[in-house]
Amino acid sequence: MPMIYGVDSSNPANTRLPNGFDLFTWVLRMSGVPSFWGRSISGENQVTAEEITFLHEKGCRVALIFSDLTEADISATDGTNDALRAIEAARNLGVPEGRGIALFVNILDDWSVNHNWMITYAYTLHANGYIPGFIGNTDSSMNFNFGRQCSHYVHFMGDLARTQTAYWATQPKPEGEPDEWNPYCPSAMTPSDISLWRSGGGVGFDALNVNYNFGRDASVVQFMWERENGGCEDELLTV
Repeated sequence: MPMIYGVDSSNPANTRLPNGFDLFTWVLRMSGVPSFWGRSISGENQVTAEEITFLHEKGCRVALIFSDLTEADISATDGTNDALRAIEAARNLGVPEGRGIALFVNILDDWSVNHNWMITYAYTLHANGYIPGFIGNTDSSMNFNFGRQCSHYVHFMGDLARTQTAYWATQPKPEGEPDEWNPYCPSAMTPSDISLWRSGGGVGFDALNVNYNFGRDASVVQFMWERENGGCEDELLTV
């Protein structure tokens, strides 16, 4: 199955630009129809119900990111309270439970994380009808911690780590669509275990930036929130 193309951004997809377009339409015109759009459910410029409706009406799925965290939070041994905060944010938006939708944790490239925090975060999400997702720097030469701790997580969680967890790699950074599916991954995993890959490049307008991302294949949309009657046809990026 071919890769699918999507994006993520700090700014709302329905932001009106000075050129008369909204950000979604500008991305569409510059790089094609995104199959998914990653947006934060917490913090500054967090996604709103209005924006989610906007994206769903465009036939675009939403990848949900929980970013209201510090390095001290995720370096602790218990992620239960952080998971509960993510769940509350998702419920406030009306994100349905029991449909395999992931709540991705945004682990910044130079942060350290504790695998016990990952484990308790995951268990709490599973108990409440959501899937854990982890966005991290998978290049061990840049940040050895994430790969090591994620491997500990995989060994401890077993099948849950491989079938009921979503992984979003941030390395390496090929420009545009990768020639093949080969994101860096923790030693306990293979590239096929990585669902999403934030590559290099993107679309910009003034100070607004939208990052290119790719999904391994169309199956990864299972982790995203889409409207009840389905999303748009998957498109590949043309650059």
